[in-house]
Amino acid sequence: MDQRTYEHLEKIKKDLRDEIKKRIDQRDKYSIQLTVVIAALVAIAFSERGFQKALIAAPLASIYFTVLILYSYRVHRLISKFLREVIEPRLAAGAASDPAQEWETYYEANAIPGIRKGFFIAALWVVTLASIAFLYAMQWRDESFRAVLVIASVVYVAGCALIWKHFKEG
Repeated sequence: MDQRTYEHLEKIKKDLRDEIKKRIDQRDKYSIQLTVVIAALVAIAFSERGFQKALIAAPLASIYFTVLILYSYRVHRLISKFLREVIEPRLAAGAASDPAQEWETYYEANAIPGIRKGFFIAALWVVTLASIAFLYAMQWRDESFRAVLVIASVVYVAGCALIWKHFKEG
């Protein structure tokens, strides 16, 4: 491989590694934002004045941020796969080195990626089901809220199921 091709591949690798780092940082920020929003809703619901119905928004916030987080994981996974399957083998061949020693290839073989992704999916279900269950227990007698609660419950549970189905593999 000529020097120009090698440098080009190294630049692509650097750009993609930078993109992965940005996505990790982005997911951390989304996670913090999700935590703040859920904490604010819980604080409103259990404040001295106690507006429990505010918890109806918790699943929506959880769905929104979880989709952003999981989509970021999906793009990260595609970038890693491209590095492992296209860029790293060509660089290793050009450097006459073992492709298994390239970072993405090594990481895939020796790490357990995606643990946090599973946490976010589980948290989505916990926030959704706990909020709905609490509201059913505490607000069911409020006939003006009952229809909203039932419709929101169906929409939120269906949304969680679709998200889980869509993102469970990658």
